[in-house]
Amino acid sequence: MVANALESERKQLVARLRNIRESYEQCVADIPTQVATRGTEWSVVDLLRHTTGGYLRNLLVRLLDEVDPDLGVGGFDADANWKRVTDSILRDIDGAIDSAVDLNVEQLGRSGRRGSQTIRVVDLLTQMADHYDEHLTQLRDEIRPREGLPNL
Repeated sequence: MVANALESERKQLVARLRNIRESYEQCVADIPTQVATRGTEWSVVDLLRHTTGGYLRNLLVRLLDEVDPDLGVGGFDADANWKRVTDSILRDIDGAIDSAVDLNVEQLGRSGRRGSQTIRVVDLLTQMADHYDEHLTQLRDEIRPREGLPNL
């Protein structure tokens, strides 16, 4: 019974994460670097960096993925930075999708305590989807219109 419930949660979560990923990809595909980095409130880059864990997480990924990367001490390449940021958010969501797809029912149901609450792996993955969704709404419904980009 518990396994069936977790499998159902998994299916819903995977579908949701895939939808979120597709929506993020659509929301960033037509944004030029100049638009992505401007704004007196959250720029698109600011929002995506926050959503994926920020600047230091991106540096960590680059240090692990690249051989002797130039981390910007000698100059800043806005186009390369924008590409890294968009790749990072999609990679982050892909990781959540992979976890939701690949973990077995026993792993999805594993639990621990967070303060006075019990939290399962599937609950944590759902919270990740909630976080992605919250910021996707900001990107799609607030930032894109503010920057004069077409509605999606």
